[in-house]
Amino acid sequence: MAGCTLTGALSVACFIPGAVTVVHAPKGCAHQTFSMLHAMMNEAEKKVIPEILVSGLSDKDVIFGGEDCLRLALDRAAAKDPELIIVVTSCVPETIGDDCLAVCREHAFADRTIYIPTSGFLGGSAKDGENAALIGLSALAKPAEPVPGTVGIIGEKNMESEVEENFAEVSRLLNLLGLTVSVRFCRNADVAELRKLGTASCFILRDGRCADAGRELGKSFNRPVIPESPRGLSGSIKFLHETGKAAGVSSEKIEEAIIQETEHQKKMLEKFADLAGREVCLGVEPFEGTLAVAKEALKRLEMTESPAGITVRLPFYLPVGVSGTVKMLHLWRRAILHG
Repeated sequence: MAGCTLTGALSVACFIPGAVTVVHAPKGCAHQTFSMLHAMMNEAEKKVIPEILVSGLSDKDVIFGGEDCLRLALDRAAAKDPELIIVVTSCVPETIGDDCLAVCREHAFADRTIYIPTSGFLGGSAKDGENAALIGLSALAKPAEPVPGTVGIIGEKNMESEVEENFAEVSRLLNLLGLTVSVRFCRNADVAELRKLGTASCFILRDGRCADAGRELGKSFNRPVIPESPRGLSGSIKFLHETGKAAGVSSEKIEEAIIQETEHQKKMLEKFADLAGREVCLGVEPFEGTLAVAKEALKRLEMTESPAGITVRLPFYLPVGVSGTVKMLHLWRRAILHG
């Protein structure tokens, strides 16, 4: 998702069940952002409308200060008796100098309120907003002893495509290591689940987009951090090695998992033996990392890349593990054999 920090923070924060998100901003800022979210919700077939309230800063508030406006918005949110109130801001409160943190701390629902300093475009891009939200929401979890055999996944998007397919693939690989996911932070996770973050033995980032949050969370909870989901075939082997080591899995178990995964990849690629020797043109890379995954698949299947070959499209998402690669190969086969 593109846009300012407000957009990015809302994409993370406003889908937490049992929470109300307060946007301290003029109505136009909230409307613009929510319109983008609504369009993406339709695409993702998401049926739940997020609970968002806007303070609705007016011209008068901009001149004389908008803190009272925020207080009233917090009162409206508190009247719903939510488990959590999340406060995010646009450029305007930052520009006029509203002390939003102080207002949140003084409110009667302060113990259920988290303030995420986003500041719209003054705070950076949507990516910065996503990271700010992940870091801010991590305050819900307290430091705890790690539960052996558990991992936490950080930064899955609430409305991204392929998210559940990617989760299934990551879970399959973790299962080879004897590991399970204890928390998906913050993928449709309620407050109780978010509080479990500190019990995971290591953290796995969705991708480099949430690297800033990964660094902060790793430092706060003293946990090793895996930088991204497995990219393609060789990425799965690397993922098994790095995650197993980070989670304290024995070297014997890691080696066994790698052997199993290598055999699994071989069997899956055998289904595409009819593509061997084919010439294809990969074209433009729509998403960083897909080209490397595609070139590896070509090599493993003994296919050839040539400008004169049949054009096959690279996916507009990063192929995660074997399942992502196999889906890409099915699309290639359709283009090669059936035009």
